[in-house]
Amino acid sequence: MNQITLLYSLKQKILEKYRKHYPYYTGTIQDFGNKEIAQLLDLVEQECQERVSEKWVYMHLKPESNEKLPRKDMLNIFCQWLGYSGWDEFAYKNKEAKSKDSVVKSVTVSKKTNTRKKVYLLIGLLVVLVVISIQFGMASKNEVTLCFKDKYTQKTIAPSRITVYSISKQAKNKLKSIDSCYTIKTDKTQVHIVIESPYYKTDTITIPSNNTTYEYDVQPDDYAMMLRAYMNANVSDWKRRKQQLEAILHDDAVIQEVMFDDIGVEFLNKVDFINKITTPSKLVKDMEVLEIEYNGNKIIALKYIKK
Repeated sequence: MNQITLLYSLKQKILEKYRKHYPYYTGTIQDFGNKEIAQLLDLVEQECQERVSEKWVYMHLKPESNEKLPRKDMLNIFCQWLGYSGWDEFAYKNKEAKSKDSVVKSVTVSKKTNTRKKVYLLIGLLVVLVVISIQFGMASKNEVTLCFKDKYTQKTIAPSRITVYSISKQAKNKLKSIDSCYTIKTDKTQVHIVIESPYYKTDTITIPSNNTTYEYDVQPDDYAMMLRAYMNANVSDWKRRKQQLEAILHDDAVIQEVMFDDIGVEFLNKVDFINKITTPSKLVKDMEVLEIEYNGNKIIALKYIKK
């Protein structure tokens, strides 16, 4: 048994005794950091009244391979710490010590191999979980179809008249219409829907997501419908129309006419707007309500556009 092999055996026994004092340490002697080296040297100094430098540990104990044997007087210190009289006794009693590969490398390689196996196993499990999650998610998605009708006329509301959103804690997503209905796919047990429109009252509904088609009646905004009727129909009784507009518009109403092509916005007061809408003109028929706000039971703000 050569001297270098015995040195590797000494390293292993140093590590084993260190672990008796610090059993929670699971690394090898090659993994020693400043903390572990300081603890080791303190133990040696307490038991042997000898001081070893950190540099010596870095140069001779931490390396995985040693080309030559360190000074014998330093080896004597560690052998005495292990219970031997010195290096000579240690060498004599450890002639059957394992070779470098089985003492030092076996610990390191075993540790690395086990770590690698654990990493591969973890990656494999994660892949399986991801695949299962994807498949489960796809399998558990439900499809809900929503169709909206005017509460009074029971006619399907055209997509141009309402805007439908699905809402969650994370987002508010606009739904696209297909054949005047709206479809949403979800893995939730319920879906939350918001309906917005200048001609219908804003509404929020919650329905179960169980692959069903739902029909929902939407409450019209009477004043908005009245304005739309005035804007799009020939009304012979202009005096009566004017009286009705006087009744539904707030005296301080702010009315905006939005221009096409980003030209801007024209502001009108109540009187100007009533005069414009009660004057027979083709332009009136091209008006379309965009937004309405109320103060009590009167319109306080109105925004419209000429189509």
